[in-house]
Amino acid sequence: MTHATSTTRRPTNDPGMVAGLVVGMFASVLALSALVFDGARLVAARAELEDHAANAGRAAAQEVVDVRLGTERIDPNAGREAALRYLRLHGLVGEVRIAGLQVEVALSRSVPMTLLSYIGISERRVAVERMVRVIDS
Repeated sequence: MTHATSTTRRPTNDPGMVAGLVVGMFASVLALSALVFDGARLVAARAELEDHAANAGRAAAQEVVDVRLGTERIDPNAGREAALRYLRLHGLVGEVRIAGLQVEVALSRSVPMTLLSYIGISERRVAVERMVRVIDS
């Protein structure tokens, strides 16, 4: 005796389910790509600003005075001008604070978003603050 097997198909009520799933997955991949791409741009901008802030602080730290008197300090005017000159040379504007043998440089910049601009995030602001301290060794 042989048995015939038959496959019965159930009718489905959701013919567009796969299309919706594909669209949802595509949107998720696109959003993740935008976050990764523009996030990397923010990280790179932050690293660049940190380097410039530290370099401007080092330029200011070169203006040490009163060494022979034993009361060495960074000349506030010459140090600030050296730091600002460095920043201008690189097209940046920032704040420079000098106290004793310590220089603090604060910088900020707007970074335009590339892919995130399509969802309404046109730019993000990156701000850094670096401190340079003169150490006598």
